[in-house]
Order: sequence, then C-alpha cells, then structure tokens
Amino acid sequence: MMTTLPTKSFRTGRFLALLLPIAIGSLHLSAQSQSVAQSQTQSPTVSPPAAPPPLRFEVASIHPDRSAGDEPSDRRVLPGGRFVATATTVRTLIRIAFGTDDNRMSGAPGWIDSETFDINATTADHAEVSTPQQFQQLILSLLEDRFQLKFHREQKEGPVYWLELDKPGKLGPALKLSTPASKPNLSTNSNGSKAVMKASKMFMADIAAALRRQAGRPVEDHTDLKGDFDFQIEWAPEETPDSTDPSLFTVLKEQLGLKLQSAKGITETVVIDHITHPSAN
Repeated sequence: MMTTLPTKSFRTGRFLALLLPIAIGSLHLSAQSQSVAQSQTQSPTVSPPAAPPPLRFEVASIHPDRSAGDEPSDRRVLPGGRFVATATTVRTLIRIAFGTDDNRMSGAPGWIDSETFDINATTADHAEVSTPQQFQQLILSLLEDRFQLKFHREQKEGPVYWLELDKPGKLGPALKLSTPASKPNLSTNSNGSKAVMKASKMFMADIAAALRRQAGRPVEDHTDLKGDFDFQIEWAPEETPDSTDPSLFTVLKEQLGLKLQSAKGITETVVIDHITHPSAN
C-alpha cells in the first residue's frame, strides 16, 4: 500500500503581516518660554491579509471498487488538483484525514474496512495541493461532504515517542539537507517483509508525523533541527530470524542519526459519531 503526498512546494503561504499604530512625537521649542509642545500622529492600522480559503473538491466521483481484490490499493495527488484513489477503504481515508492510526479511532462501523472504493476528484479551479495539511483537509472535506462524517475528539495522557538526535549536532549518513532542486515528497511503501520510506524537502515535524504509524504511537519532533531534509531508509516491519533488514529503531539511529525516546504525552482519539455510504455522484 502506498500513499504519495503532493509534489508541489510545501513551504508556501506561511506568513503573517501586522502593522501596529506608530506614535510619532515632534518637539517644538520656544526660544522665549523654553516650553515644549508635543504632537503625535498615528498611522492607519493595516489589517493582516486574509487567510486563503481551504481547498475543497469541486468534482468527486466515488464508485465501489469492482476489481475483486485484483487491483492494488493506491492513492495519488496529480497535477491540476486531481486526487485519484483505487481500491481504498474509508478507514484509510480517515487515517489520512486525521493523520492517525487504527488504534486511535473508535465508533466506526465494520463496512469502512470491508468495502473499497475508487475515487476521482478535482479541486475547485484546479487549485494545486501544496502542503500535507491541505491534502488532509481535502480528504476530511470529502468525508464530510460525501460520507456525511461527523466526529469528535477525545484526549488523554498516554505513551508517545520523542524524535531526538542520537548524538547532539551529528546527523546520520543518509540524512541530508535538501538542495534547491529537491521536490517535496513523502511516501511509505511496505510489502509486509520490507518497508521503504522516502522523504524529500521535508521538515522534521513532517517526518515525525509520518513515523507515527510505523512506530505504533504518536511521535513528537524534539530534534530542534531546522530546514528541509532528504533521505531514503528501508527496514523490516517485523523482525524475524530470517530478516535481512534491521528494525526501524536501528535504521533511524545508524542511517539518520535519530532515535525514538519513550515519553508521556497527550494522545488523541477520533470518535466517529456518524458515517454513511457515499452519496450519489
């Protein structure tokens, strides 16, 4: 199963402009009275630019998958604001929308696991998907609009991992700062015996979020590393006597110079209050 995130820039639109009123005082001295007169002028307040509206799918075709299990499950974001999914369960869509795992969901009916769908959707005005957050918001809006999803969140303290540098100030040999030519991309592919993660032009916070499902619990970025990074790693999802690949923990330490440190943190569960089969196209 492979989920490929958008390949446009993930770094656009992160700014906030705010001009505070400035008091300008001018002093006028009188030679006879030596009195001081002060006057102040105030510049007009400039409002910050309005945030762009969230992306939504203008057209979305959803059909039950008829491949009888012969077609692999796949999801891709394509140029022109297109999202194409094949043989995809609704649980997978929920995982994408909330960036969560199966054990962080509750209340969902059984058909979200047993039934698969083919989806072909396009954003309004063919707006490009440029950040992982936009991609998640698009999938959430699809679930809300077409599957009538209603949910709430519950939080509690639980086990998490802190993603940290194994040795202060030292990166692993496979972890490289991105070059200007790098294209934003983050994907994970697993066939059961080997998992491969490829990252290009990714913040450490993005990488920590991507490791959540692989590590089995939430992962928080505590590396203090700034900038974008590229890497490719391979590991054995489940170590067996005949495994030729090391574990994820070993690969992170030896190839990326990172480690997952057990800690306590706030974990979130998504509770599904209502969801239905997709509405008609």
